[in-house]
Amino acid sequence: MQTVLLLSAIAVVAFLYSSVGHGGATGYLAVAALLGLTPAVARPGALWMNCAVASIAFWRFQRAGFFDWKIFWLLAAASIPCAWLGSRLHLEGTAYALVLGGALLAAGWFLGWGRRASTDVLPPRPVLWPLTVLAGGGLGFLAGLTGIGGGVFLTPLLIFLNWTPAKVAGGISALFIVVNSVAGLVGLGGKALVWQPVFIGAVTVGVAGALLGTHLGVNRWRTTTFRRALASVLWIAAGKLILTGK
Repeated sequence: MQTVLLLSAIAVVAFLYSSVGHGGATGYLAVAALLGLTPAVARPGALWMNCAVASIAFWRFQRAGFFDWKIFWLLAAASIPCAWLGSRLHLEGTAYALVLGGALLAAGWFLGWGRRASTDVLPPRPVLWPLTVLAGGGLGFLAGLTGIGGGVFLTPLLIFLNWTPAKVAGGISALFIVVNSVAGLVGLGGKALVWQPVFIGAVTVGVAGALLGTHLGVNRWRTTTFRRALASVLWIAAGKLILTGK
C-alpha cells in the first residue's frame, strides 16, 4: 500500500510541478516525510526525480520559446558551486528536519499565494547582474543543503522583479533545477547512488506526469487551484517535520 501511495503521489507531483516549469523536489520530499521515508533515501531520490522531470520541462518550455540564456547563465554561474557546497554539509536529524520544514513552508507560500499576477503585458525591467548572481548563489546553496532544485523560489522571484514573462521564468527555472540537482548529486558522492526497486516505477510515473503537465503548462493551462492544493500538502509535511524533528 505504501508503494502504491508513493507512486501515485509522485505522478501527481510531477504533473503539477512540471506544468509551471518545476521538477517537484519539494513535493517528493513532502511525500517522503508523510510516508516516513528516511532522508538518506528521500534526498537523493528527489534529486534524481528532479533531473528527469525538470529536463522534460526545460525541453518543452525552451522549444516553445520560453527561455532566456543570458539570465540563466548569470544565475547558474553562482548556483552550481553553491549547490555543490550545500550538498556537502550533509544535514541530518533535527537540523535537517527544521531546515527542510522551513523551506517547505516558504515553498508552499510561493507556490500557492506568493506569485503575483502575471506582468507579461508590461515591458521587463533591466536585469541587475549583481543581484542575479547573489540570488543564484543563495538559491543554489539552499538547493544543495535541502535536496531541492530551487526553482520553486526562483520562478516567483523572476516574476516579482518583472525580469521575465511568467512562461520564460518557468523555462529558466527548469534548467536551473537540473543543473543544481546534478551539482547536489555530485556533492553527495556515494550517497547519491541509493538504489530501491521502487525507483524504476517512480521515474516511469514521474516522466509520464511531466509529459502531460508540461504539455498543458506550455499551452497556458491554469494551475492556481492545483498549486494551492499542493501548497497545503507541503505545509502539512512541514508541520510534521518541525513538530517531530524527523
